[in-house]
Amino acid sequence: MIEWLAGKYKSIKFRLLFAFSLTLIAISSLISWQLDLSYRTSQQQVLEQQLKMQSRLFSFCLSDHTGLLSSQIDHCAKMQSLIAANNNVYLYNSQRSLIWQMKSASSPTAPPSSLQKLINSPVEDRSLQLLQGRYFLSLSVRGDQRLIISNSGAALALKVSQYRTSLVVYLLLSLMLLLGCFVVILYRGLSPLTKMVAAIENIASGKSDQLQDENVLEFHSMCNSLNNVLKAERVQRERYRNTLADLAHSLKTPLAVMQGATSENLDYRDYLIVASEQIRRMDQIIQYQLTRAVNTMGDGAKRGAVKVTPIVERILTALGKVYREKEVRVILNLDSSVELNADERDLMEMLGNMLENAFKYCRSEVAVSIFSDQQNVFIVLEDDGAGVSEDMRQGILQRGERADTSAAPGQGIGLSVSVDILSAYNCHLEVEDSFSLGGAKFSITFPRG
Repeated sequence: MIEWLAGKYKSIKFRLLFAFSLTLIAISSLISWQLDLSYRTSQQQVLEQQLKMQSRLFSFCLSDHTGLLSSQIDHCAKMQSLIAANNNVYLYNSQRSLIWQMKSASSPTAPPSSLQKLINSPVEDRSLQLLQGRYFLSLSVRGDQRLIISNSGAALALKVSQYRTSLVVYLLLSLMLLLGCFVVILYRGLSPLTKMVAAIENIASGKSDQLQDENVLEFHSMCNSLNNVLKAERVQRERYRNTLADLAHSLKTPLAVMQGATSENLDYRDYLIVASEQIRRMDQIIQYQLTRAVNTMGDGAKRGAVKVTPIVERILTALGKVYREKEVRVILNLDSSVELNADERDLMEMLGNMLENAFKYCRSEVAVSIFSDQQNVFIVLEDDGAGVSEDMRQGILQRGERADTSAAPGQGIGLSVSVDILSAYNCHLEVEDSFSLGGAKFSITFPRG
């Protein structure tokens, strides 16, 4: 029983219903006890008033005579039998000896011990007393004589029993009605919570991505908080997925360089130099992507100045090995003094992706220009490929979008990664046609501040 109750008590509905039932039973018991006590007291007061009225009539009847004759008492007894046929009447003289009694056929004789106690009690005690299951009223008449009226209380007990039966029936009906109403109110009141649980299950099963704002006022804050948590988790999951894709995309170039080195007939020492350089580059890429997965891009902007020209030259050297069969001619216009306040890894990732696209989609020529003024640094990348149409210039900046899916293999990731990095540094990227080479032109404006 205890284990079953402990299992059920985990339910909010059961807790509320159980607590309400206990409270209702306790309050009903207290009310029923108070009502029963009040009814019993009122019936006793009615009986006391009846006995007092009977004693006054008997006393008045005897006071009209000078002597205490048996005929006079019989006359008063006849009056008493008409008034209260269920009562027994006892009359004692000043020496506390019984001089007359009237017994009712329907009421048994009072116990002698109860009568003796009443005889010895003070004369002033005129209240109703309950002795051995009978009610007594004692008072003095005609001087020092004692009149005792007794009632079995059967009628009172019957009334109290009938009242208790009615009270129990009405209380049980009231309890059932209140419990039924509370169950309806409970299920109606907790229905928004049930709907929210169902909505969360839909989110878990992939049928929905957030909670709908259709709950009651008290659940709005919780609904918004859960949606914020879901949004943050979804963003973080997307960020990890993108990071894995970016990592795979970034590792392609050093892997291609190492693969190409195997076909260049290099001796063992030269191959080790190429392999160690690309392995070091791969380790930097992995560390960089892991850092991006947990940190905000652009944190490196607070680091020291980094020269851009050596980074571009290292990237071009690696791409020249990857695309050696294409024999791409690179036109350089580089200002070797240009520096940027950025993370070198961000620049390697951003420029590497954009230059790889230039090598991939060009026909035979790529141009790289770096120059600056007092406020900005400008990096311009051009190629002699097919270019980018105006309607695709915004689309290619989105992850997974490519201008031409047949020109070269790829996933459309590199350029979007570069855009993310540039946005972290408040850079401006413009895509247009190259007038000098006839292909695409990517102009990057990098603020110096």
